Amino acid sequence: MSISTDCGVWAFYPLPLPLSKGIRLKRKFAISILLFGLIFLANRAEGAISVTLTGDWNLTITSSDLISGAGSDLKSDYESSVDAVSISISGTTGALDSWRIDVDKVDSNWHSDLILYVKRTSDGTGGSVSGGTSYQQVTDTNQSFFSGSDDVSGISVQSKLSGVSIQIPPDTYATAVYYTVVDT
Repeated sequence: MSISTDCGVWAFYPLPLPLSKGIRLKRKFAISILLFGLIFLANRAEGAISVTLTGDWNLTITSSDLISGAGSDLKSDYESSVDAVSISISGTTGALDSWRIDVDKVDSNWHSDLILYVKRTSDGTGGSVSGGTSYQQVTDTNQSFFSGSDDVSGISVQSKLSGVSIQIPPDTYATAVYYTVVDT
């Protein structure tokens, strides 16, 4: 799945959990995370820095995710692969052209117990990148994620979903994650 500066979908769809003795847990979790790469220009006459995102994450929750089998709760945390999302920055004027990636989310339907985190897992190639190597919670408030300079491609990002439980009502939960490049 490819995600560009317009928008794309990054989703995982946990399925109902089969339990022992023919009992079936009647829950279906469907969580969709939309990614958007946004461009912020700081009065640049010479060009425009842009951000491009690619990647996807599909997760199926089965009975193996129950902590102690039938009647127990689900594992609380789920992580994507370390390179589930790739971010590339282009259109800079060179090594002296610094930028920052900010991240936030806008919930469509999101349970308050679900917490989404992101962290940077590689530096990519070209330019320089710093920060963002520890998980940070993605909230509805725009916050700095990591920074760098020059054009950089293939910066890997991993996500983690926390707070999953059989106590969360069955529904389709969705949020849109925005990555914004800011020319500093």
